[in-house]
Amino acid sequence: MELHQLKCFIAVIEEGGFNRATTRLHITQPALSYQIKQLEDELGASLFHRRPRGISPTEAGRVLFQHAQDVIERVRQARRAIERLSKGVVGEIRIGTVNSVGIYFLPPVLQKIKEKYPLARPTVMYRRGGEVMEALLSSQVDVAVLANPRPDRRLNFETIIEEKVSLVCSKGHPFFGRTSVQPHELRGLPFISLTQETPTGMLVKDYLAKLGVSVDVVVSTPNVDTVRKMVEVGLGVAFLPDMVTSADVSCDGKPIDLISRVEVRPSLTRKIVLVTWKKFQCGQVVQAFLDELRWHGGHWKACVESRPRK
Repeated sequence: MELHQLKCFIAVIEEGGFNRATTRLHITQPALSYQIKQLEDELGASLFHRRPRGISPTEAGRVLFQHAQDVIERVRQARRAIERLSKGVVGEIRIGTVNSVGIYFLPPVLQKIKEKYPLARPTVMYRRGGEVMEALLSSQVDVAVLANPRPDRRLNFETIIEEKVSLVCSKGHPFFGRTSVQPHELRGLPFISLTQETPTGMLVKDYLAKLGVSVDVVVSTPNVDTVRKMVEVGLGVAFLPDMVTSADVSCDGKPIDLISRVEVRPSLTRKIVLVTWKKFQCGQVVQAFLDELRWHGGHWKACVESRPRK
């Protein structure tokens, strides 16, 4: 069964006969009759009742007509998709990431992708860091953008940005508005902690241990937004990535609303890393995302500081 045979068959049905179908198809009637006969022979069924006053489809003809229309439409869709692909960047980008990166860093990247390439279709999977790594290794995502991911010899790691993880406190806290505090001032303070299952939570735990500081963990959660809200209402202080609190401070670091960043020496930083398979070969749409991600990585301070402030 060939496409041009189906097109001939559909034309005969829609035009109500062979004569008008030949005009539509720009072929002779013997040629059209031959195509229909070939189709009937292949299917082993008559497709038309041929009567003195014209033709009408048999039951087999009616069934074939429904399926033939679907086939021709699918072929049209496939051709349109290939045409779009040849004319620009189109397709799905499957991204795995964690909450802080996905909420506070990726949105401007994805906004630019959609502006430049309207036919690109980004999808974002939010999981814990280890789960995102497993998703990448099992090809559930194309790329991963993570904070301090664990090493893996099968994968390639490219640092996109390095940002500070700052001590933050609420408006009613004695630290509010101070530019810095000494590590010993943190001892025994009520502390909101990211769980150690998160890379940033483990980073903060190791940092406090190196400082020799013991804090009073009153709440532990894997979600940076939950930590931020608990700090706002005064449950304790916390260490949070600067991108999470960028809307709460001015460009010079001074508080403008409910949260203040406070300097602790030595500074704590984390890396936001692009993770891909080694020798990763990607299509145009994924490459466009990677290019935009790297550009924003080089200009991330301007990006986070231009976020709307409360």
